[in-house]
Amino acid sequence: MDAVAAPLSAPPAPRGVIRRLQSRQGREDPFPLFEEIRQVGPVVSLGRHALLVTGYKECAHILSDRIWQVPDQQWRTARGVHTDGSSIGVMATLPRLNPPVHSRLRHLLAAPFTQRALTLMLPTVRDLVHHHLDTLEAELRQHGRAEFMSTVARALPVAVMCAILGLPAKDMPLIAHYSIQTAPLTEPFATPAQITAADEAAGQFHAYIMALMTAPGPHPGDGLLTRWRTETHPARDTTSNGDLAANVVFLLGAGVETTSSLFATALTALERHPRQAAWLTTNPQAWPQAVEELMRWDPSVHNAVRFPAQDTVLAGIEVPAGTLVHALIAAANRDPEHFPAPHDLDFHRPPKRSLAFGAGPHYCLGAPLARLNALELLPELLRRFPTLRTDGPAVRAAGINLRTVITLPVSHRPSQPTIPHP
Repeated sequence: MDAVAAPLSAPPAPRGVIRRLQSRQGREDPFPLFEEIRQVGPVVSLGRHALLVTGYKECAHILSDRIWQVPDQQWRTARGVHTDGSSIGVMATLPRLNPPVHSRLRHLLAAPFTQRALTLMLPTVRDLVHHHLDTLEAELRQHGRAEFMSTVARALPVAVMCAILGLPAKDMPLIAHYSIQTAPLTEPFATPAQITAADEAAGQFHAYIMALMTAPGPHPGDGLLTRWRTETHPARDTTSNGDLAANVVFLLGAGVETTSSLFATALTALERHPRQAAWLTTNPQAWPQAVEELMRWDPSVHNAVRFPAQDTVLAGIEVPAGTLVHALIAAANRDPEHFPAPHDLDFHRPPKRSLAFGAGPHYCLGAPLARLNALELLPELLRRFPTLRTDGPAVRAAGINLRTVITLPVSHRPSQPTIPHP
């Protein structure tokens, strides 16, 4: 009988890789750095107590297997990591909870994202798409250029989420502002100054939602906030208004920032791949696969953090219980052992599940809504604005988790001759 190989220690990550990922160049194009990590191995050490994982198989296992958990309050307390200020509410949200509490709360929040609910939402989403593209057209006509994020990419998912939750339409600019300002709370390497500013915004955002949830008198409409006040649900009876408000903040922030970055990625990707864009105009039935490929190629979430609840082995590497592990989703989505020619944007790529929306218990709750938004906006954007191009670089927020785009100027440019096949 062959001897079982003893687990190995993880080789060290390339020097300064986190600092380089957070640099302006790293935020714009992190994929060469992911490849640099992959050359060392699918699992590498980041200091003494953390790992970086780039392999698709390993990341899928981390996200799916129940032994791997999210760093919740219990994990933080055991290691003397305390959350101060408003961000303590973040610990009561879905991304920071493990089963069974996570399962009960997820069931409570899931109603707007079922297939039936999204079918009912489709006319509203379609109307909002046309409204925001009309706004973009007016801006381009009046000024010759427009700001894509505030006009369409962020404004549309804010409007959709407000419709789902039953939030006042007049507050959409405020909600868009909060969604950007609170994003650093999801970043594992945010600076103290970034956390302080995000804490303040989170406190204001939370207070705004709490005021809506606890306002006296009847709540008009049939949004999620109204249903929470009027309908019974087992998980609602055990969930405080404060925790519910924290999860509304999470749904808004996560839903808006991930969808808006998908729209920005799609616009820039189609500009840089004109043959693919031309092919889509004559093959609109390919849009669902195109959206999946866009999300694989540059997902809205690049990193997910987990720890093993017990000692384990990953790719032959010993991982003690409690070790913080960064599953680099964006790197896994370009693992050549799982996706041939992974750096190519290929709308003909045979369907193969990526990790763009995660996997396992924490699979993105809003994934069906994100797909619906993309399938309604992107074909219409390409149809109505075939010569729309970026008019300057995108300004991205700091961080390695979210692909948040702050601004992206656009204008019309003459189209270039293309070959209508990828």
